[in-house]
Amino acid sequence: MIPPTLPELREESDSQVDHAYERIEDLIVMLELAPGSRLVEATLAAQLGIGRTPIREALLRLAADGLLIWLPRRGMVVRDINFPLQMKVLETRRALESVLVPAAARRRSRAEAEAVERVVAHFRELLGTGQSQLLLRLDRRFIRLLVDLSRNPFLGQILPLYSLSRRFWVAHRDLYLRHYREETLTEFHIAIGEAVAEGDEAKAAERVGQFLDHVEEYTIYLGAQLSESEGK
Repeated sequence: MIPPTLPELREESDSQVDHAYERIEDLIVMLELAPGSRLVEATLAAQLGIGRTPIREALLRLAADGLLIWLPRRGMVVRDINFPLQMKVLETRRALESVLVPAAARRRSRAEAEAVERVVAHFRELLGTGQSQLLLRLDRRFIRLLVDLSRNPFLGQILPLYSLSRRFWVAHRDLYLRHYREETLTEFHIAIGEAVAEGDEAKAAERVGQFLDHVEEYTIYLGAQLSESEGK
């Protein structure tokens, strides 16, 4: 049974713009807004119950993050999903994440270690429950926490890359499950969180390297499966 603390993950900010950003990002990551979909401010405002001004600012942020693109005569649309793009995302993630996670382990305070432990506890509670949307939201919260702990705001560039990676996984979840256990990614997050909470920089670096190796492996596997399907 999931404890009552988990619904707090559904609203991570009091800012209307941040809230609009998170809600629209959810729709994009979960493919409720499909790749190529045209976004209309008035429609989103009515759907989400948020004013048009926060919606407009959120869309501009999502475009700056690369989740949306502007097309002539169509306006703002959701970026397409493709394998070459995802490999570039992973190349950049590896460069940033290999710095981010050890830095978070090195610089976290005792109170911050306890915050990481609480997130790890949530991952454990969700492990094996199949609640993908809550896990993806928790993943978003986790990576934001690591950026804060790293004391390096430039590492925040990793956040939209994680959004693109989460969406890629959601889009190909069925293919992933043909070859891997669904719990594997959550177990990696638990292992990384434990190392950060312990303040063990070397262990954190090792675990994030193993995690990124897995992400790259399954991305290449999915790319191969997609190429095979297209060739039939």
